[in-house]
Amino acid sequence: MTNPRKKKPAERLWPLRSPSLERGALGESLAARHLQALGFSVEARNLRTRLGEIDLLVRRRRLWVAVEVKTRSFDPAPEQAVDAKATARLRRALRALVPTLRPRPRQLRIDVVAVRLRPEGPEVRHFEGEAEPPPSGEDSRSRSPQL
Repeated sequence: MTNPRKKKPAERLWPLRSPSLERGALGESLAARHLQALGFSVEARNLRTRLGEIDLLVRRRRLWVAVEVKTRSFDPAPEQAVDAKATARLRRALRALVPTLRPRPRQLRIDVVAVRLRPEGPEVRHFEGEAEPPPSGEDSRSRSPQL
């Protein structure tokens, strides 16, 4: 005999991961594969620092790149969603990581990878930023970022 007062488990009305999170994860995987084909090694994904999140942290030799990935299904130009404020945040986060990066970077760069999920297949476009030297001086070597 069942207890009429016993509550039924709540039905899940939404998936554990939202479609936009799944789309974002797919876009990051496609972007990582694209960058690996260009000779980069993926050092970290979804790296959270106190200054912000870096979608992909990649390197080729001593060039370290923070990559912002934008994935869209219908937007013809997902890269336009990355504004100057987002670029500045990525730059600050990457520069704060410099003391912990091995091998020590000679150059830093901020890139954007735009992924369009189209019915005929995904389109991946890579937009390279300008390379710059890492911060120098006593201050940048002594500070350790909080991850």
